[in-house]
Amino acid sequence: MEIELLYTKDCANYKSTKRLIQDTLEELKVKHTLKETEIRTIEEAEKHSFGGSPTVRINGKDIEPENRGEAAGLMCRIYANGTGMPDAEGLRFKIAQASGLKTVLFVCTGNSIRSQMAEALVNNLFDRQWAAFSAGILSTGVNPNAIKVMKEINIDISDKRAKHIDIFNNCTFDKVITLCSDADRICLVYPVATEKELMVFHDPLASFGFGVGSIVSFRNLRDKIKLKLLKYFKEQQYGSII
Repeated sequence: MEIELLYTKDCANYKSTKRLIQDTLEELKVKHTLKETEIRTIEEAEKHSFGGSPTVRINGKDIEPENRGEAAGLMCRIYANGTGMPDAEGLRFKIAQASGLKTVLFVCTGNSIRSQMAEALVNNLFDRQWAAFSAGILSTGVNPNAIKVMKEINIDISDKRAKHIDIFNNCTFDKVITLCSDADRICLVYPVATEKELMVFHDPLASFGFGVGSIVSFRNLRDKIKLKLLKYFKEQQYGSII
């Protein structure tokens, strides 16, 4: 895998994008040296088909070819998320895929509890084989109780954000696993995946009203998801004899 960062010296987003790439490689436990290419002149921009600063390429391919500049030049770049930096989750997906990791997307209604737990558990338990992601058909924010009960088992999700499935509209996952029937009905054909599964887990907020939930119910949910995923992903790796 080759990762290249092309930039202009005065680009305000160059160093932040470099740090994002390095942090992503560290998170995925992928050892790789980032190649940096400074674009100084219009001639160099034309030579490298430069799409604006910063530009990230993986194995020679622009990570967002649809959002590169139309003509080579020494201009700043705007990505699909409306900023001058690539989306962190989209970048993590492309690096994971290029490095040979299998990818799985967990989807629930709000990307607030169930899918956040599932993503964190797989990334913690199967990080050498799988890179997990999560999203919702709505994005309502990560529930504080979900953060609390995950911290109890030494998994920190306090810096995670709720994400809508649309941020993965250019990604094809090895698996998409929906964790509630509402998400499953909406995700019949999207996001794109080689295989799709449904694993229904009870919403811990459902019995207590929106925004409220017993901490015990969150712990029970966490443990149920962990047991189910341990069995499921071991079977994926070793077969159904596990």
